[in-house]
Amino acid sequence: MTTFEQKPTSPDAVAPATGPSPVRASRDRAVDLTRAACLVVVVGLHVMMAGITVGTDGLAITNSLDGHPIFAWSTWIVQVMPLFFVMGGFSALLAWRRQRERGLLASTYVRDRVARLARPALLPLGLVGITLAVLGLIGLPDAVLSDVGFRIGQPLWFLAVYLGCAGLVPFMARLHERAPWATLLGMLAAVMVVDTVALLTAQPLIGALNLVFVWIFVQQLGFCLADGWFDWRRRWLLALGGVSAFGVLLFMVLVIGYSTDMYDNLNPPTAAILVLGVGQTLLFAWLRPWLARLAERETLAGLSNAINKNAMQIYLWHVPVIVLIAVVLVIAGASFPEPLSGEWWQSRPPFLIAVALLLIPIVIGVAWLERRGEKAEAAPVGPWLAALKVLLGIAGVVTILVAGFTPAYGAAIGVTLLLVAVLLRSPRKRRPVAVDARAGDAAPE
Repeated sequence: MTTFEQKPTSPDAVAPATGPSPVRASRDRAVDLTRAACLVVVVGLHVMMAGITVGTDGLAITNSLDGHPIFAWSTWIVQVMPLFFVMGGFSALLAWRRQRERGLLASTYVRDRVARLARPALLPLGLVGITLAVLGLIGLPDAVLSDVGFRIGQPLWFLAVYLGCAGLVPFMARLHERAPWATLLGMLAAVMVVDTVALLTAQPLIGALNLVFVWIFVQQLGFCLADGWFDWRRRWLLALGGVSAFGVLLFMVLVIGYSTDMYDNLNPPTAAILVLGVGQTLLFAWLRPWLARLAERETLAGLSNAINKNAMQIYLWHVPVIVLIAVVLVIAGASFPEPLSGEWWQSRPPFLIAVALLLIPIVIGVAWLERRGEKAEAAPVGPWLAALKVLLGIAGVVTILVAGFTPAYGAAIGVTLLLVAVLLRSPRKRRPVAVDARAGDAAPE
C-alpha cells in the first residue's frame, strides 16, 4: 500500500480548496501505522474469540466472548473496521489520482485492484475447500465440518465489501471532487432510510443494503482526510468532535435502541457503525501529529511496513491458522479449558504466540509465490469488463458465505468465480499503460 505524507498544518491555516489536492510522493506514516495497528487488533480479537471445545460430536469452535458482560462495551474501542475503511479511502484516493495523472484509465485501475484483492484469496480458500472435502470423505461429521467452514468463512464479508468499494473508487472520487458535502449527506440519508425501513419491516435483507451505503460513506471520510479537511481545524475541536460522536452513539444505543455491541451493528452495518467511523476519523485527525512522530521510530516503521505489505495475506490466512492449531491440539489430546475461565485467559497469550509463529512463515511463503506469479504487463480493459470483474469477485465471495465450504461444490463455485475475476482480460491488443506497483494493497485499504 502506498500512502502519501501530509504535513500537519497550523491551527490557523486556511481551509483547503474543495478541488483535488496535489498528489504527494512520500508515505503518510501515521496512516500506515494506524492501518497496521487495526489489522493486529482484528487478528488478536479473532484469537480471543476462538472458543474451542471438544464434545461428543468432536471439535467445535464458538465465539467465546459472545455474551460477555464487558465485551459489548469494549467493542466501542476494538471495533476498528470503520477506521480501517477510512484509512483505505485515504490511500485509494491518492493512489487513483497518482495513476490518473499518469494516464491510467479508471477501468484499468479497477482491474488491477480486483487482482490485488482477489488473487491472494484463491490459495487459502481453495486449500480450505479441499481439506474439508477430504475430511468429509474420511468420516468427519458434517456438523463439525460445517461449523469449521462457517468460522473460516466469516471474515470473508470484508473481501466482498472491499471489492465493491475499490471498484467504485474512480466514480466516488469524481463525486467527492465535484460535490463532497452532497455525496456525504446523500450516503447518510440512504443509511438512515435503510435502517428505518429495516426496523419497521423486520426484514434483515433490507438492512443488507447498508453494506453499500455505510462503507461507501466511511470510505468517503478517508477521501476527506486525504484532501486535508481536518488539517486546518484546531486540534481541540477535533478531539471535541470525536468525543461528541461517541456521545451521539451513546444516545443511539440508550434512546433509539441500537445494539451496544458494535459487532451486532456490523451485521448488517447500521448508522451506529457510520457514527463510530466519524468519531474514529476525528480522533485519528486529532492524534495524527503524535502518531506521525511515533511512526518515525525505526522498529515501528519496519513492523508497520511489513504488516501493510502483507495485509491481505495476513487477513485471509489468520483464521485458517487458528483452526489448524486447534485441530493439532485436538489430535495431540490437549485439554481445552472452559471459555472465559481463569485457565482459558491464561491460555490466550500462548495461543496468540502460536498463531503468530505459524502465520509469519505462511505469509512470507505465500508472498514469495505471489511475487513469482505476478505479470509485469496486462492489456487494458474496458469499463464493462472491469465492472464484470468486480461483480464476479463479489459473487465468488458471497457464494462461499451463503453456501459455505460444505458441500464442496459451494466452495468450488466460489473459488472458480474468483479465479475468473482475476484472470479475465480484454481481448483488445494495445500497448499496456504503466501501472504504479505501489498503488496500494488492502486488507482490513
